[in-house]
Amino acid sequence: MSLSRPWTTTWLPLLTNNAIMTPTHLGPAEHLFSAEEVETAIQRMAVAINKDLEHLTPHRPVVLLCVLAGAVVVVGQLMPHLHFPLVLDCVQVGRYGAETSGGALQWRTRPKEPLAGAVVLLVDDILDEGITLQALQEYCMAEGAAAIHTAVMVRKVRPRAADVQVDYVGLEVPDLFVFGYGLDARGLGRNAPGIFVLPEDG
Repeated sequence: MSLSRPWTTTWLPLLTNNAIMTPTHLGPAEHLFSAEEVETAIQRMAVAINKDLEHLTPHRPVVLLCVLAGAVVVVGQLMPHLHFPLVLDCVQVGRYGAETSGGALQWRTRPKEPLAGAVVLLVDDILDEGITLQALQEYCMAEGAAAIHTAVMVRKVRPRAADVQVDYVGLEVPDLFVFGYGLDARGLGRNAPGIFVLPEDG
């Protein structure tokens, strides 16, 4: 499930009139989705998550794993709409840093909650190449999670380096470097009110 738009080879001219200044020092940027559209997508994900998880954990809370730092905003918006017991934890695996293309995985923070026997809801900001999410799913499995459900705010429409499956998708975007609503461009832009495309000369 996702909110997608019919991106085609002619999508770029359709966005040229959407360039606005963002409060992030990244200059004019193409506006793909407004904050209201993102919030609606997150609420829709919550409905699907509730349907799947409410009946799974009568005796033990779901472990909600927030993938830092990008998923902080989406997790904050998502949690009030989840109607089952949960404990919040976080994990941080970096690839981009100050760059806009992926590099080697860097483990920075591992979960403190025991995952053995737990139902895990893994929430990330974006599904791009899939390498990071695949590594996190494999980590949860190795730790003995009883089930892993994965949600992403944004999924890029592109071939992937890893064969990774996600259960809940909020929005789909073209294969460009996007930022806003938790997503960053070289550390900036997480506070942009919506989803934007990084300027090509950025």
